[in-house]
Amino acid sequence: MQNTTSGLKGRHSPKRRALMLASLLAMGAAVPMGSAIAQANSRNVPPAEWARIQEAARKEGKVIVYATMGPAQHERILAAFNAANPGVKMELVRIVGSALTAKVEQERVQQNVVGADFIITADIRWAGDAAKKGFLKTPVGPNAAAYPDAWVRNGSVALMAHTPWVMHYNTNLVKTPITSYQDLLRPELAGKVGGVSLVAEVVTLFYKWLDESNPGYLEKLAAQKVKMYPSTVGSANSTASGEVSAGVFSVIPVDNALHAQNAPMKTVIPTQAYGFAYGTAILGWAKNPNAALVAQDFMMSVLGQQAVVGKGEAASPLPNVPGALDVSKINLTLIDWDKVTPEGVKAFETRWNSLFGAR
Repeated sequence: MQNTTSGLKGRHSPKRRALMLASLLAMGAAVPMGSAIAQANSRNVPPAEWARIQEAARKEGKVIVYATMGPAQHERILAAFNAANPGVKMELVRIVGSALTAKVEQERVQQNVVGADFIITADIRWAGDAAKKGFLKTPVGPNAAAYPDAWVRNGSVALMAHTPWVMHYNTNLVKTPITSYQDLLRPELAGKVGGVSLVAEVVTLFYKWLDESNPGYLEKLAAQKVKMYPSTVGSANSTASGEVSAGVFSVIPVDNALHAQNAPMKTVIPTQAYGFAYGTAILGWAKNPNAALVAQDFMMSVLGQQAVVGKGEAASPLPNVPGALDVSKINLTLIDWDKVTPEGVKAFETRWNSLFGAR
């Protein structure tokens, strides 16, 4: 349908194009709500309306954000947004994993409490379902309107910062470089490998991918007596301090914060890498809805994306974002959320718990 309508553009007047599009719809060629036409129109507002939203945001004065990225990313986002939007202060609360969406769900049914206006989450299945239920607002603004349609899920969730999961090891303790997941099975690393427990659905999906792409691997990894931590930050700190020698699960932003402190740690992007994209969304019950619209539009801008990607910490759907990770140089596969089901996740969690113990 996209090609059909774009082909009409160059040859017919706007009125004629509208009539032809109406005819196509009448014949059953329905335009899906996720299409470029529907999304671009819904995210675009006239300049005067955008100016009104910005002025209303300044009157609200703040936007409360719940986010689950690495602390360094949060600090960059705060600094960049507050510098670019005088009169609107961003307040950012870091909540790890599924605790973020659990808190948001609680606030949805108890809207008398002061809570989040805007979220940055890795739980895209929850966000997509929330969008379908009408719980999220459509982003609008100049950057939102120009954002690639393929990276806006269900009309409301802007995907960004596609991030590979990485491994790492302590260079003081591991003298033979680790280059693959198989290397974590070395006998000398028994009891010295760290991991992250199932604190979020994306963590579950990582282990599920690892299991499916390397048959028999998960049982061997469990035999290494992996030490599980409640967060990526905790696991990475343990590798840097020498509590464990290596880690099976991390992300570049968390590792980079330790590299900046000259930690004796090496980060490795596996030859076959798996990853995810964060989603940003405006909550329908936001107490500061205009400030949330401004925050979402900022996150969908080059400046906002630059704050997220840092120095090669993640890639961006936007071209020419300074510092963005060049995913063309790595073999990265992202989670296909259309293939993720609650039943599949629950079944794998049972399997994981049988191997590593419920945590």
